[in-house]
Amino acid sequence: MASLQDQLLKAGLANQKQAKQASKAKKKQARDQRKGVDTGESAADRAMREKQAQAQRSKQLNAERDAAQNEKALLAQVKQMVKSCRLDISMGEQSYNFVDGKAIKKLYVTDQQQEQLSRGHLVIIGLNGEYSVVPAVVGKRIEERTDQVLVVKATAQEQMVEEDDPYADYVIPDDLMW
Repeated sequence: MASLQDQLLKAGLANQKQAKQASKAKKKQARDQRKGVDTGESAADRAMREKQAQAQRSKQLNAERDAAQNEKALLAQVKQMVKSCRLDISMGEQSYNFVDGKAIKKLYVTDQQQEQLSRGHLVIIGLNGEYSVVPAVVGKRIEERTDQVLVVKATAQEQMVEEDDPYADYVIPDDLMW
């Protein structure tokens, strides 16, 4: 007994090309069933779903790229601000110690700059391992733009005096040298 496909070919109702296409479609459907693909979904629906998923991935990649470009632009602005507003500390003889992460760093500044640093009028900016002294207003603008830059500033700490503190009468100066 010949298959229906063979009978159609003999009768001339189908040609060899149509027979191959039908055979290929039948194999593809069997493979999709084995792999668990929903066979009720048409090719157009599947293409539409894949196109939407690709559009979503593209949107996400574009958003990530835009965020990286914005961060890079802000960092360039910060570098420009530091370069244009940094104070000259090459004549510094007085050491000023500050904390960078877990390390204590030393920067040589003038006596006047050291006093202004301890009062909070100047701040230290750490960018790419290089430290610069800039006015506090510039440091504030840099801090608003990015958090990838180290900004070291003196803070006016309110002195909490305990009632039974034996050293309450002794004042600790802000510009104490280490």
